[in-house]
Amino acid sequence: MYSCSGRNLTHIPSSLPFTVTSLDFSFNFLSSLHKCVFPVLLNLEVLDLTRCHIKHIENDTFYNVKNLTTLILTGNPITYFGPGCLNSLHNLQRLVLVDAGLSSLQLQMNNLTKLQEGAFGTNNIQYLDVSYSSIIFVNIYCFYGLSNLKILKMAGNNFQGDVARYLFNNLTFLEHLDMSYGRVVELHPSSFKNLQRLRLLNLRGNHLMTIDFLALPNLKQLTSLYVDKNSITSIPLHVLQNLPTNLSDFDLSSNPIDCSCSQTDFIWWIIHNQNVLKQPENIFCKTFSPSSDFRATDFDIDSCVHKKRLTMVLSVCFVTVVVLLSLLVYRFQFYLQYCCILLRGYRSPGQQECSYDAFVIFSSYDEVWVMNELMENLENSVPPIQLCLHMRDFQAGKSIASNIIDEGIMGSRKIIVVVSQHFIDSAWCRFEFELAQSRFMMERNANIIIIILEDVEERKSKKVFGLHKHLKKNTYLKWSRDPLSNMRFWIRLRKAIIATNH
Repeated sequence: MYSCSGRNLTHIPSSLPFTVTSLDFSFNFLSSLHKCVFPVLLNLEVLDLTRCHIKHIENDTFYNVKNLTTLILTGNPITYFGPGCLNSLHNLQRLVLVDAGLSSLQLQMNNLTKLQEGAFGTNNIQYLDVSYSSIIFVNIYCFYGLSNLKILKMAGNNFQGDVARYLFNNLTFLEHLDMSYGRVVELHPSSFKNLQRLRLLNLRGNHLMTIDFLALPNLKQLTSLYVDKNSITSIPLHVLQNLPTNLSDFDLSSNPIDCSCSQTDFIWWIIHNQNVLKQPENIFCKTFSPSSDFRATDFDIDSCVHKKRLTMVLSVCFVTVVVLLSLLVYRFQFYLQYCCILLRGYRSPGQQECSYDAFVIFSSYDEVWVMNELMENLENSVPPIQLCLHMRDFQAGKSIASNIIDEGIMGSRKIIVVVSQHFIDSAWCRFEFELAQSRFMMERNANIIIIILEDVEERKSKKVFGLHKHLKKNTYLKWSRDPLSNMRFWIRLRKAIIATNH
């Protein structure tokens, strides 16, 4: 390091060796810096000008020391800092302005690259412009100490990761913040939680898809918000409801607005708040051809209302139909099973070998009579008549409906129906009888033999579909406890079963 510290020098010696890489010129009296104040020192990387009573720094001051990486200006009462004074310092990585006394600092269009923690170190600065200075904001404490800062312009720089969430925490007096063209993709809702005095927020030209950072009502004093030229398609209703009440200048233009019926709340807000919006005529819909220039303010919300009503009506109708179909399926589940079985293919008894002479349809409450009387007198007589009884002959593991069709109705030449009060009350009995009638309709020669086990009121017989009509048109047998009548009963029944179908 080459040291000229504390020598009361009023200018930079021109005799400095051109090979010097580090120069300590602190505690001297330079007053002002201009273009030719430094000799050509292309190897100089570190320059310390601490407490040199510098007040003015002109443009291109550091042209002859353009390879500086560190510049220390601590403790100087700087009143003017030329906006282009650092333009030539392409390699500058560290700028220290602690206690520099500046109230306004313009560092735009420089190549600062990064700002260290407490880089400015003074609470006097109220205006700071570091726009387009190739800065990548990494350190969340780089604005530490700028407690009185009111205007911060940082357009055209980059933000690493989630650094913006904490970067402005101590800037409680900030009123104007420019983060335009900073490639910002997302901002956390707490990014501006301490900026309660902020009046202008410029986020133009970023890659924002939402402004959910406004969901929390922190920016109560905000009057101007510029989010034009982003990628915003919509703004949720809860964000719109929390927009600052003082907002009077809101630029949402040049965003790909989603003009669909799912965004009616947002479109309605645009249409009814054009007095707040800047250039509402430049808010276009992305869902239409760009050449058509379809404005969001021209979108017909009423058409969406009609569509929503139609959707609701169709939904209600659909649900109603589903419920009704479910009830019908439940009510007629047996018949649906029968239809499915028929769809598998129907074969008449004439086309297949019948396993039984007769299938008996009866209520389980009448099982004692069937076992003791019907089975005893038919199966144990000569010649024996083979009956199909559900509790004995149905195949295990097979559905009841399939057994009724395959083993009972289709596997038997005749069908015996034992009618009683219990038969009338049984859903399975009614189902089996209706299936038997279906076979009768498919085969006009199919015989249904009805046995009246006990008298049933005509009114009740009508509960079983087709039973009353069948009794009116066909001869039936009636069980009696009289021995002589019973003898005739069994003779007639055996004859009806053995008889060939016609």
